[in-house]
Amino acid sequence: MSFSTKVLTMIPKGVATLLPEGTYRRRMIEREILSSFDRWAYQEVIPPIFEYLDVVARGLGTEHLDNAYKFIDRATGRIMLLRPDVTPQIARIAATLLEGEPRPLRLCYSANVFRHEEEHAGREREIFQIGGELIGPSDAEADAEMIALTIEILLRLGLKGFRIIIGQMAFTQGILSPFSASPLFSQKILHCVSKKEASQLERLLNEEQVDQKVQEQVLALIDLLGGEEVFQKAESLSRHPDCIAGLKRLREVYAILKAAGYEDHLLVDLGEVRGFDYYTGTIFEVLCDGVGSELGGGGRYDNLLACFGAPSPSTGFALSIEQIQIALAHHATPPENGQSRVDFLLLHTQKERVRAMALSAELREAGFRVIRKNAEKIVDIGSYREEARKQKIKKILVVPEEKGGNLPQVIDSDNGEIRTQDQQDILAWLRT
Repeated sequence: MSFSTKVLTMIPKGVATLLPEGTYRRRMIEREILSSFDRWAYQEVIPPIFEYLDVVARGLGTEHLDNAYKFIDRATGRIMLLRPDVTPQIARIAATLLEGEPRPLRLCYSANVFRHEEEHAGREREIFQIGGELIGPSDAEADAEMIALTIEILLRLGLKGFRIIIGQMAFTQGILSPFSASPLFSQKILHCVSKKEASQLERLLNEEQVDQKVQEQVLALIDLLGGEEVFQKAESLSRHPDCIAGLKRLREVYAILKAAGYEDHLLVDLGEVRGFDYYTGTIFEVLCDGVGSELGGGGRYDNLLACFGAPSPSTGFALSIEQIQIALAHHATPPENGQSRVDFLLLHTQKERVRAMALSAELREAGFRVIRKNAEKIVDIGSYREEARKQKIKKILVVPEEKGGNLPQVIDSDNGEIRTQDQQDILAWLRT
């Protein structure tokens, strides 16, 4: 590649160009996930790619606002931003445009979000997400539905080795209630808890001369990780009302998912802390062996719609398509090297072009992927087989000249096997 060509292929850090093979795999993942949402009666919406800052900021936390890409609307002079998160957009849509619709609302989306990241951070700036939001219900069944739907999506994609880490923001907030007057200090504690940095957390608490009993409660968050036994350990940790209510709710959610047969995919972590300001209750994160970043996550955000004038309990989640692709490359059955892009190379002479065009249309209508090639003469089929293999085409369909009385030939591009088939019956045969 020459220097000038390299310059022409350069793009900003944190974004990607998807070539046909990668695009094909990504669209397959997207279609499968959206079809799962459809089976669960979620309706797709398409939110705008940018919004007015002063509107959507109502539902965005400080971190997302700081990392959003902002620009001026030349028509109005108002500041706009590329969406850094879709959930506040869904909350705005549900609270305003869909305010009169009966609850519960089940909405889903496929969208890209944009967040500034330093180049050395190694994180993407454009993230492709698919997510779902359940607006209205406040019970444990709704929390469990989000997690069960996530598990079904990943299983239908053929993914193995994933775990759903479930936690409870209300429980964590109850433990941190002694620091409610110092939000910045609380954030430092949450950062240490989320990273499981026990020594750093202990040093932080000692520096602030935190009461010994409170220190023990906060430090215990790091170790509240495991299966059902975690609930019993957590019961004796604090009698704060938020802790009691949060633990009771998480137990209910766990019991529902266990009854559905999902226990093997679950891990309880009462030190799990999602990175957004709006979560209020049950939260979860999706991790997978061999993948450095989470595949997605979500949780309950009962106060978010109130920011847009129509309070409503809500819960939701989002999955990163890119991280799912990485996980599938590690854990799903890999595709064969000869995985086809096209079903048929339809080969014909000039005289048979009209008949070949009609047959191509029939095949495409039946769901086959077809390339039509007009050849002056069809003599050396071997050269066409080589062409078909290079383009990953399964079969060659040769349309003979009608006056010759020959039947169409279906040739396997890999092994050269030839089958003749009456054109009247070819579609029926191909469907078998």
